[in-house]
Amino acid sequence: MFNPFKRICCQCSFCNKTWRIPRYRILRFEEFFDIKKGQPFVWQCHDCHEGVVIPGTYINIHGKKVKIDPNNLDPN
Repeated sequence: MFNPFKRICCQCSFCNKTWRIPRYRILRFEEFFDIKKGQPFVWQCHDCHEGVVIPGTYINIHGKKVKIDPNNLDPN
């Protein structure tokens, strides 16, 4: 069952800090920035503010399961 309030584990690829972000925040940002299907969506780190944050596997607004590889941000 789809739960928009489920927290998704995120980890910074630079400082390695981890925390959890509610899924509805990710979905809201995808809608706001008009993220296209298959396009990677990255966060700024809450701690170092330098690197990118890679969310774990989640279902995006297009209903597609997404897992972003920190070493390859190419959406194709």
